[in-house]
Amino acid sequence: MNRLLGVLAVGLSVLPAAARAQDRLQYTVGLMASQQIVQSRVEPTSNRLSGPVLGVEGALISDRLTVRVRYGEGHVQPREGPDNVARDVVEGEALVGYRALPWLTLWGGPSARAYTIGDNNQRWLIWTARATGRGTLVPGRMQSFVELWGAFTGSVGDPALQAGGRGFNGGLEVRLAQSTPLWSRLSYKMESTHATGLRETVESLTLSLIYGLPQ
Repeated sequence: MNRLLGVLAVGLSVLPAAARAQDRLQYTVGLMASQQIVQSRVEPTSNRLSGPVLGVEGALISDRLTVRVRYGEGHVQPREGPDNVARDVVEGEALVGYRALPWLTLWGGPSARAYTIGDNNQRWLIWTARATGRGTLVPGRMQSFVELWGAFTGSVGDPALQAGGRGFNGGLEVRLAQSTPLWSRLSYKMESTHATGLRETVESLTLSLIYGLPQ
Protein backbone atom coordinates (compact mmCIF):
# COMPACT_ATOMS: atom_id res chain seq x y z
CA MET A 1 0.00 0.00 0.00
CA ASN A 2 2.92 2.37 0.68
CA ARG A 3 4.06 1.95 -2.94
CA LEU A 4 0.54 2.74 -4.14
CA LEU A 5 0.39 5.91 -2.05
CA GLY A 6 3.83 6.90 -3.32
CA VAL A 7 2.79 6.54 -6.94
CA LEU A 8 -0.35 8.60 -6.26
CA ALA A 9 1.72 11.31 -4.54
CA VAL A 10 4.10 11.54 -7.49
CA GLY A 11 1.14 11.79 -9.85
CA LEU A 12 -0.43 14.59 -7.82
CA SER A 13 2.88 16.45 -7.61
CA VAL A 14 3.12 16.80 -11.38
CA LEU A 15 -0.42 18.12 -11.85
CA PRO A 16 0.52 21.80 -11.43
CA ALA A 17 3.16 21.50 -14.15
CA ALA A 18 0.69 19.69 -16.35
CA ALA A 19 -1.88 22.39 -15.77
CA ARG A 20 0.60 25.10 -16.84
CA ALA A 21 1.21 23.13 -20.02
CA GLN A 22 -2.45 22.51 -20.78
CA ASP A 23 -2.25 24.62 -23.95
CA ARG A 24 0.07 21.90 -25.33
CA LEU A 25 -1.02 18.74 -23.53
CA GLN A 26 -4.07 17.28 -21.88
CA TYR A 27 -3.80 14.92 -18.93
CA THR A 28 -5.93 12.45 -17.00
CA VAL A 29 -5.45 10.90 -13.56
CA GLY A 30 -7.57 8.21 -11.97
CA LEU A 31 -8.15 5.75 -9.16
CA MET A 32 -9.09 2.12 -9.81
CA ALA A 33 -10.64 -0.64 -7.70
CA SER A 34 -10.75 -4.16 -9.17
CA GLN A 35 -12.00 -7.57 -8.19
CA GLN A 36 -9.78 -10.18 -9.83
CA ILE A 37 -10.16 -13.89 -10.50
CA VAL A 38 -6.89 -15.70 -11.25
CA GLN A 39 -6.68 -19.14 -12.86
CA SER A 40 -3.08 -20.28 -12.39
CA ARG A 41 -1.76 -23.54 -13.83
CA VAL A 42 1.68 -24.93 -13.06
CA GLU A 43 1.64 -28.36 -14.66
CA PRO A 44 0.19 -30.66 -13.53
CA THR A 45 -1.76 -28.64 -10.90
CA SER A 46 -4.26 -25.80 -11.29
CA ASN A 47 -5.38 -23.19 -8.75
CA ARG A 48 -8.10 -20.56 -8.63
CA LEU A 49 -7.64 -17.39 -6.59
CA SER A 50 -9.56 -14.13 -6.18
CA GLY A 51 -9.25 -10.82 -4.39
CA PRO A 52 -9.16 -7.01 -4.66
CA VAL A 53 -6.55 -4.87 -6.40
CA LEU A 54 -6.34 -1.07 -5.96
CA GLY A 55 -4.50 1.16 -8.40
CA VAL A 56 -3.80 4.51 -10.00
CA GLU A 57 -3.52 5.55 -13.62
CA GLY A 58 -2.51 8.59 -15.64
CA ALA A 59 -2.10 9.74 -19.21
CA LEU A 60 -0.58 12.63 -21.16
CA ILE A 61 -2.34 13.31 -24.45
CA SER A 62 -1.30 15.43 -27.42
CA ASP A 63 -3.01 15.67 -30.79
CA ARG A 64 -1.58 12.35 -32.01
CA LEU A 65 0.55 10.83 -29.24
CA THR A 66 -0.47 9.48 -25.84
CA VAL A 67 1.53 8.13 -22.91
CA ARG A 68 -0.41 5.94 -20.45
CA VAL A 69 0.77 4.45 -17.16
CA ARG A 70 -1.08 2.25 -14.67
CA TYR A 71 -0.05 0.69 -11.37
CA GLY A 72 -1.93 -1.54 -8.94
CA GLU A 73 -1.38 -3.84 -6.01
CA GLY A 74 -3.54 -6.19 -3.99
CA HIS A 75 -3.98 -9.62 -2.45
CA VAL A 76 -5.61 -12.75 -3.88
CA GLN A 77 -6.77 -15.70 -1.80
CA PRO A 78 -6.96 -19.36 -2.90
CA ARG A 79 -10.46 -20.62 -3.75
CA GLU A 80 -9.87 -23.93 -5.53
CA GLY A 81 -6.91 -26.26 -6.02
CA PRO A 82 -4.15 -27.82 -3.92
CA ASP A 83 -2.29 -24.55 -3.24
CA ASN A 84 -3.64 -22.83 -0.10
CA VAL A 85 -1.11 -19.97 -0.04
CA ALA A 86 -2.35 -16.42 -0.62
CA ARG A 87 -0.46 -14.15 -3.01
CA ASP A 88 0.44 -10.47 -2.94
CA VAL A 89 0.01 -8.95 -6.40
CA VAL A 90 1.76 -5.99 -8.03
CA GLU A 91 0.98 -5.04 -11.63
CA GLY A 92 1.66 -2.15 -13.98
CA GLU A 93 1.99 -0.97 -17.56
CA ALA A 94 3.67 1.86 -19.47
CA LEU A 95 2.40 2.39 -23.02
CA VAL A 96 2.96 4.85 -25.85
CA GLY A 97 0.02 5.33 -28.21
CA TYR A 98 -0.54 6.84 -31.65
CA ARG A 99 -3.98 8.10 -32.62
CA ALA A 100 -4.31 6.67 -36.12
CA LEU A 101 -7.96 7.71 -36.48
CA PRO A 102 -10.25 9.81 -34.26
CA TRP A 103 -11.69 6.58 -32.84
CA LEU A 104 -8.61 4.31 -33.06
CA THR A 105 -5.38 4.39 -31.02
CA LEU A 106 -2.46 1.99 -31.54
CA TRP A 107 -0.24 1.21 -28.54
CA GLY A 108 3.04 -0.45 -27.70
CA GLY A 109 4.94 -1.07 -24.48
CA PRO A 110 5.50 -3.36 -21.49
CA SER A 111 3.10 -4.69 -18.90
CA ALA A 112 4.23 -6.53 -15.78
CA ARG A 113 2.62 -8.65 -13.09
CA ALA A 114 4.42 -10.05 -10.05
CA TYR A 115 3.36 -12.35 -7.23
CA THR A 116 4.85 -12.92 -3.82
CA ILE A 117 4.04 -16.54 -2.88
CA GLY A 118 5.43 -17.28 0.55
CA ASP A 119 9.19 -16.74 0.21
CA ASN A 120 9.10 -16.96 -3.59
CA ASN A 121 8.38 -14.49 -6.37
CA GLN A 122 6.92 -15.01 -9.83
CA ARG A 123 7.25 -12.17 -12.34
CA TRP A 124 5.64 -11.88 -15.77
CA LEU A 125 6.97 -9.21 -18.14
CA ILE A 126 5.11 -8.96 -21.45
CA TRP A 127 5.78 -6.55 -24.34
CA THR A 128 2.54 -5.93 -26.19
CA ALA A 129 1.02 -4.33 -29.26
CA ARG A 130 -2.52 -3.02 -28.73
CA ALA A 131 -5.43 -1.35 -30.49
CA THR A 132 -8.16 0.65 -28.76
CA GLY A 133 -11.43 1.59 -30.45
CA ARG A 134 -13.81 4.17 -28.97
CA GLY A 135 -17.41 5.07 -29.71
CA THR A 136 -19.51 8.02 -28.54
CA LEU A 137 -22.91 7.02 -27.18
CA VAL A 138 -23.98 10.43 -25.82
CA PRO A 139 -21.73 13.33 -26.94
CA GLY A 140 -19.79 14.71 -23.98
CA ARG A 141 -21.50 12.36 -21.51
CA MET A 142 -21.04 8.68 -22.36
CA GLN A 143 -18.61 6.62 -24.43
CA SER A 144 -17.63 2.99 -24.88
CA PHE A 145 -14.27 1.37 -25.64
CA VAL A 146 -12.73 -1.97 -26.59
CA GLU A 147 -8.99 -2.74 -26.40
CA LEU A 148 -7.29 -5.84 -27.86
CA TRP A 149 -3.66 -6.81 -27.34
CA GLY A 150 -1.17 -9.48 -28.23
CA ALA A 151 2.35 -10.18 -26.98
CA PHE A 152 5.32 -10.02 -29.32
CA THR A 153 7.80 -11.07 -26.63
CA GLY A 154 7.88 -11.73 -22.91
CA SER A 155 9.46 -13.61 -20.02
CA VAL A 156 8.56 -15.18 -16.69
CA GLY A 157 10.60 -16.58 -13.82
CA ASP A 158 14.28 -16.73 -12.94
CA PRO A 159 15.89 -18.23 -14.96
CA ALA A 160 13.59 -16.63 -17.50
CA LEU A 161 11.23 -18.64 -19.70
CA GLN A 162 9.93 -17.27 -22.98
CA ALA A 163 6.34 -16.08 -22.45
CA GLY A 164 3.46 -14.93 -24.62
CA GLY A 165 -0.16 -13.96 -24.27
CA ARG A 166 -3.16 -11.99 -25.43
CA GLY A 167 -6.16 -10.22 -23.94
CA PHE A 168 -8.94 -7.72 -24.21
CA ASN A 169 -10.53 -4.94 -22.18
CA GLY A 170 -13.87 -3.23 -22.71
CA GLY A 171 -16.31 -1.03 -20.90
CA LEU A 172 -18.38 2.09 -20.51
CA GLU A 173 -17.34 5.60 -19.39
CA VAL A 174 -19.87 8.11 -18.05
CA ARG A 175 -19.36 11.77 -17.17
CA LEU A 176 -20.66 12.35 -13.65
CA ALA A 177 -22.21 15.76 -14.47
CA GLN A 178 -22.29 18.09 -17.46
CA SER A 179 -20.06 20.70 -15.83
CA THR A 180 -17.52 18.38 -14.15
CA PRO A 181 -14.28 16.89 -15.51
CA LEU A 182 -14.89 13.72 -13.45
CA TRP A 183 -15.76 10.49 -15.24
CA SER A 184 -16.56 6.99 -14.01
CA ARG A 185 -15.56 3.83 -15.86
CA LEU A 186 -16.85 0.29 -15.50
CA SER A 187 -14.72 -2.24 -17.38
CA TYR A 188 -14.11 -5.95 -17.77
CA LYS A 189 -10.66 -7.28 -18.68
CA MET A 190 -9.35 -10.75 -19.46
CA GLU A 191 -5.65 -11.54 -19.90
CA SER A 192 -4.11 -14.91 -20.73
CA THR A 193 -0.35 -15.48 -20.50
CA HIS A 194 1.63 -18.67 -20.95
CA ALA A 195 5.10 -20.21 -20.92
CA THR A 196 6.43 -23.77 -20.91
CA GLY A 197 4.54 -25.58 -18.16
CA LEU A 198 2.76 -22.38 -17.04
CA ARG A 199 -0.53 -20.75 -17.94
CA GLU A 200 -2.36 -17.93 -16.22
CA THR A 201 -5.70 -16.26 -16.90
CA VAL A 202 -6.69 -13.09 -15.04
CA GLU A 203 -10.20 -11.66 -15.15
CA SER A 204 -10.80 -8.19 -13.69
CA LEU A 205 -13.98 -6.20 -13.06
CA THR A 206 -12.86 -2.62 -12.44
CA LEU A 207 -14.55 0.58 -11.29
CA SER A 208 -12.52 3.75 -11.92
CA LEU A 209 -12.87 7.45 -11.10
CA ILE A 210 -11.05 9.61 -13.65
CA TYR A 211 -10.23 13.32 -13.79
CA GLY A 212 -10.13 14.49 -17.40
CA LEU A 213 -11.50 12.95 -20.57
CA PRO A 214 -10.63 9.21 -20.51
CA GLN A 215 -8.26 7.94 -23.22
